[in-house]
Amino acid sequence: MALLSNLTDTKLSIFKNRFTFVSVGFLLATTVTIGTLSAAPQSKPNGPWPTDEQTLSLAALRGYEQLWKTLESIEKSAKGAFELSVAPRQSNTGREIPVVTIGHGPDSIMIIAQQHGNEYVVSEAMIQLIKDLSDNSAESKRIREAITLTVVPRVNVDGFDAEVEDAFGNTPPWRQNYDPFCVAGPCPPFYQRGRGYDINRYHSYLDEADIDPYVGGPNPVPESLAMRELYDERQPLVVIDFHHQGSYVDPDGNLITGSTLWPNATAAAIALGREAEFEDAVVLSKKVVTVMALELEQYGYANLTLYPGTTTPGIARNAYGLLGAGSVLFEMRGGIGTKSNGYITKTAYNAAKAVVAALADGSLFDADVTIAEGLPPRGPGIGAPNEDEAEVE
Repeated sequence: MALLSNLTDTKLSIFKNRFTFVSVGFLLATTVTIGTLSAAPQSKPNGPWPTDEQTLSLAALRGYEQLWKTLESIEKSAKGAFELSVAPRQSNTGREIPVVTIGHGPDSIMIIAQQHGNEYVVSEAMIQLIKDLSDNSAESKRIREAITLTVVPRVNVDGFDAEVEDAFGNTPPWRQNYDPFCVAGPCPPFYQRGRGYDINRYHSYLDEADIDPYVGGPNPVPESLAMRELYDERQPLVVIDFHHQGSYVDPDGNLITGSTLWPNATAAAIALGREAEFEDAVVLSKKVVTVMALELEQYGYANLTLYPGTTTPGIARNAYGLLGAGSVLFEMRGGIGTKSNGYITKTAYNAAKAVVAALADGSLFDADVTIAEGLPPRGPGIGAPNEDEAEVE
């Protein structure tokens, strides 16, 4: 099991791919996470890994068609301002990416989930949030009056269940999108050979939304570009990006159920001349983390830590912070079985709902950032057969 324990600064190399335009101005120092092999600790008691019978079945999750049907059903019964639409760009297989807009208030917040196709329970949590905020309760009415919420419950619609194969015969779910053009020779940064791009590395933080953030030229990842264009359209104060990580434990051996982090691409902010705006965005991001931490503290099944995130500027957490938003990554525990599914869904739902409510009533802006800064670092990982050895944000 590779642990995300050591951070090493490195520069992205210039890659000469199918695009001929290269701009030196886009070359920014980034940090990548280097995994180190270590003996895997155990949680209490005797490790968290489910048996084959307990492993979460993809059949229990909403496929592409069912996702759309569920959202259409919610729209039909929704009370108040509710709109189901499509993202500005399609996936590479021509699939539409669903976007839900709730409320019509002046303050805007954007929540995205499942940029990585094999990180799927967070999508179910976002559907629950959409259902909740579309009802006729007094709280939902107040929230819809105060804010405009944009939710993208599944960004990577191809990487979850598209009927495709990569160049080596593998089928989804997988982490990347579907774009198997590079099989031999050097491939672009953050690209899985013969398969596709890591969507959560290609969010442009530049003024031009459609620019590849690493080598210039057009952004080759339609899903990332769709989220950036949606951001430009909605201009949210806050962006939250939900993912899954592996299973980790704290010093007492208790499972960590979630890890979170704010933007840390300070070098990129300085290079872009946006240092002051970036610092403001970081403060607001920490307030978001504080609201999440205080909300989850009351639940016995929640155990929150800081995520050891990299400084790569094209990661959503960093890109939208560089653009001036309070931008937060939330990584739920992954590698789960059916018994843990409900807890993970509740944790993601409660974290998101707390921030939405705090933005609606204004309490978000009064949150104490020292609470976020005081969260403990994420502990060591627990190895398991179904966990990636090179797990990154």
